Amino acid sequence: MHQRCFGNAAYRKILMSYIAIIMIPIIIFSALSIYQSIREDQREEFQRHALDAKRVADVLDNKLNELKHLGKALSSEAWVIKLMQNTNVYETEFDFLKMLEIRKSLNQDFNSLGILSFGMLVFPEQEQILTSWGTYPANNFFERIAQFDPAAKEELADSLATADYFRILHPAKANLWGQDKSVIPVIQSLEMVNHPRAVLALFIDSAYFTDYLNRFSGSEYTNFKIFLEKSVIYEQSQTQSITKNLEEKTYSIVLSSEASKWQYELSYIDPSWKWVHHLLGPLLVFALLFILGICSAFILTKVTYHPLRVLLQKLSGMLKDAEYKSAPVSGSEYSYIEKSFDRLLHENQQLQQSIKDFENAARSNMLLRLLKGYFPDEQHLNRLHNFGIPYTDNMVFCTFLVSFHAVQELSDLDRMRNIEMATMMRVEEIMRSLHLEYELFEATNADYAIILSSRIEQLTEGRLEQIAAELAATIGITCGYQPDVLHGTIERGIVGISKSYYVAQERLQVVMFSSEHRAQHSEETVLHAVQYYYPTDWEVQLINNLKIGNLDTSLQILQEIKLENEKRALSEGSSAKLISLLMETLLRVLQELNIDTGIYVKQFDNRAAAADSCEMWSYVFEVGTLICERTQYSNSGSNMEVGSMLLQYVNENYTSMDISLKQLAERFQLSVSGVSKIFKENTGINFYDYLCRLRMEMAKELLRANRCKIDDIAHRVGYENVYSFKRAFARYEGIKPDEYIKLAN
Repeated sequence: MHQRCFGNAAYRKILMSYIAIIMIPIIIFSALSIYQSIREDQREEFQRHALDAKRVADVLDNKLNELKHLGKALSSEAWVIKLMQNTNVYETEFDFLKMLEIRKSLNQDFNSLGILSFGMLVFPEQEQILTSWGTYPANNFFERIAQFDPAAKEELADSLATADYFRILHPAKANLWGQDKSVIPVIQSLEMVNHPRAVLALFIDSAYFTDYLNRFSGSEYTNFKIFLEKSVIYEQSQTQSITKNLEEKTYSIVLSSEASKWQYELSYIDPSWKWVHHLLGPLLVFALLFILGICSAFILTKVTYHPLRVLLQKLSGMLKDAEYKSAPVSGSEYSYIEKSFDRLLHENQQLQQSIKDFENAARSNMLLRLLKGYFPDEQHLNRLHNFGIPYTDNMVFCTFLVSFHAVQELSDLDRMRNIEMATMMRVEEIMRSLHLEYELFEATNADYAIILSSRIEQLTEGRLEQIAAELAATIGITCGYQPDVLHGTIERGIVGISKSYYVAQERLQVVMFSSEHRAQHSEETVLHAVQYYYPTDWEVQLINNLKIGNLDTSLQILQEIKLENEKRALSEGSSAKLISLLMETLLRVLQELNIDTGIYVKQFDNRAAAADSCEMWSYVFEVGTLICERTQYSNSGSNMEVGSMLLQYVNENYTSMDISLKQLAERFQLSVSGVSKIFKENTGINFYDYLCRLRMEMAKELLRANRCKIDDIAHRVGYENVYSFKRAFARYEGIKPDEYIKLAN
């Protein structure tokens, strides 16, 4: 098969659409994941820094509290209290050994703190200083042992003279035993009075303090500062290179000491700028998702585009326009599909219009057949319903004829079109206002025919006259020409349409004769010349039904002719003339069937000579019956052939749930009664008994095999439900299917 080549514009668009649909969520998800990961890491980092800063502050506060505790402990020592006394009462107690013990105790206390360079007890009134090295005069101690710069010495002297529970002084430079040290003096008054007699002075060594911080505070922070009254008294930095590189990428945490007036400022590397370190993992995940998304988009595009490609090929093959099929494809596939659908829709509309025109023509033809006499059986009634004509023999009918025979210049097409439209509109308005069902169509002996139908006898002669007059007046006002509107009699049954039509036609002929100014006696001659009712169309149908041996319809036509003429109260001469015409029709059929007509002519002449119309009618019915029976007998071979076809079809399709007499009648173009009769002639039993026998024999085989459920067997042999199957099986076999299975096993 030739395959057309189409562009890939739609394919590319679909691929790009899928890539966008898949990748946008991936990008958003990856961005959110990276952002959440960074934010979570930053939050954890900030929390860790805060905890570390709190831990460092607690370590230092604990150490300061130890200094406080030392001062408190010394203030309660008996020997300190005795030494504070500015008397000689206790001199005998403080011999060399005692003082050695005191110095040793002080040395242990100072060394146990781990951050002190040295400490001393100062007795201001006595101007004595007690250290772990010995007792010294104040001036001698500050000049020879511990030398301070003047500012620190002055601040220290002021602090010793003032009562302070716990006071930390500014850092100072000291020369202790010839060694330079950086110390932070801590003053504690051992007696809370204006001029304390004993003061504990501790000197925090910056080197020891730094070592202590390194051992117990860790190395998380990059810089550590201690402030006292907004001035830096201590500062420690981690590795200088790191600090230098990160000096603009750090942030500080400031905490107030709970043990002193100090404030701690700890600087940490700001985690806000460290997002670069968190990108590697998410970027790898994003790369994998990107590759997976591209592959998925490609696969989805292939799957999505396949039906489109198939549709394109089918559309290319379905188009009937060879020139359009061979034309080069331009634009996208969707443009081609749109154009193809437009062409297909155009072709379909043309086809639908052709079908509609055919149905309208067939419907109009069917309505014309109803006018001329239609003797339908059950199959033909179904055809009426298929054409949207819901007529039944229980309905009442009346026929109207609308004629524009008096109108001149009918060759003007525009004028005729206006008349046609005006007629349709006025008829629709009047019939709708009267709530009457009608059919309007073109007729042969008039311009238009109208068939009124009703399921109840709501039509009366007076009302029909009123409708005819109103139709003529309104149509005349609309189009400028007043037509002749004649109605027939009110008749019951479908055949009554034809009866009413011929009455209306007779009345129209009278009007036409009158309009041509014929003499009155000529009209009467015409009317009296043909008084009986025997339409040519009925004669044609009678002949056709006799030839095919349709006895029921043939007798119905003869009966309708007889009843209609009895209503007209014909004279003996007219009645004899009518019956003679019917007999001539029957004799012509006999001649066409190559049957000798001599005996039939002689017997009819004998009855005609007796002038007994009842006998004449009876003989006509007898001859009609004879013709149909002879025709059926001569067609028995064809009936056998049809019966064989029916039997073969039933044997092949008896498991179908749709098989029925009606379905067979539609398939073989026969009536339901005809199918039933032919089937019984060929099989000896009626259709449904034969169908039941086939189904039950197959069901028995399936039940004996015992491989299927009863529900499945019921559907396989053609029953819609298991209940109908069980009932039919019990009626055919005498036992239920369950019992049959047990007996078979």
